[in-house]
Amino acid sequence: YLGMVFAMGSIVCLGSVVWGHHMFMVGFDLQTTVFFSSVTMIIGIPTGIKVFSWLYMLGGCRFRLRNPIVWWVVGFIFLFTVGGVTGVVLSASVLDSLLHDTWFVVAHFHYVLSLGSYSSVVIYMLWSWPLVTGYTISKFLIQGHWVSSMVGFNLCFFPMHFLGLFGLPRRVCSFDPCFVWLNSFSSWGAMISVCSAFFFLFILWESVVSGRRVLGIWGDSLLSVHLKTVPFMHHETFSKDPVTFFSYSRSGVCFNFGFSVFFSVVWDKACDFISRFNNGKGVI
Repeated sequence: YLGMVFAMGSIVCLGSVVWGHHMFMVGFDLQTTVFFSSVTMIIGIPTGIKVFSWLYMLGGCRFRLRNPIVWWVVGFIFLFTVGGVTGVVLSASVLDSLLHDTWFVVAHFHYVLSLGSYSSVVIYMLWSWPLVTGYTISKFLIQGHWVSSMVGFNLCFFPMHFLGLFGLPRRVCSFDPCFVWLNSFSSWGAMISVCSAFFFLFILWESVVSGRRVLGIWGDSLLSVHLKTVPFMHHETFSKDPVTFFSYSRSGVCFNFGFSVFFSVVWDKACDFISRFNNGKGVI
């Protein structure tokens, strides 16, 4: 927890003074170039702390490997890490002068921004859709969506690193025939990614049409939230006061929440959101 707080605070502070790495080609003097290049490299340290904190969190949790939300969390960490590693490469002003305005830059910021944002939206929808609509999403369809998305994302953007290293500039409509095979991979990956996005919309539509109602209790190993199976007004959502076991204190210490709480969704074998309880603690 403290590592994440330090990392996020450091990124906020350092992120306000790294804007110059977008302008290495405008003719900065040596001192200015070294400053922005160094700060951009240093910001990779708190970013690495965040990544390892996420991995440590996953390593210390009890979860089901077949849970699609876990798949998307792991996929997000992988995509974000690939984008961060390529960002360290671009932080060097010498390399940036060679890779500037090439497809390498396109691959970098898509891995960091676009793919991470898409993953976050999908994870949010998987958590909130059953609570908002009252219908459960098919676990197997979501798993297929994750596979198609990851294949499409990496097939589309990973070859762009090699195109950039070969010196192919972006924003061009014609290029040397030797780059056709890599561009073909990227084009096929883009089409798969678009199809996976429409597939996700189909999954949401299918959950409503199939009429599979949410069953049982929502919750995870840290927070047991007792919810009504059909959505009501926000102040009538909880069938009784939610109960949680505080993980950062002594075992057995219990806190009752009567206000806002966080919750987790879990897939059962029957593709329903349900959490089984063992000795008063949720088991994912």
